[in-house]
Amino acid sequence: MAEQNPVLLLSGDKWHIVEDSRRSETTLCGQRIQERRAHTRLSNVGLERICRQCARLRAASVGPI
Repeated sequence: MAEQNPVLLLSGDKWHIVEDSRRSETTLCGQRIQERRAHTRLSNVGLERICRQCARLRAASVGPI
């Protein structure tokens, strides 16, 4: 997940960072994916609309988004 524009999945009412929009079982923050509503890239949604914990974990592992 070293890319600058990670994949996001709308799970419930929040966008989460995932490895793969179709194959991932959990989000980066550890939430189990139960409902796959839509997927996109971070550049389309914006940092302010994604799960804060996913954003923090990604920033800690690869640097600021």
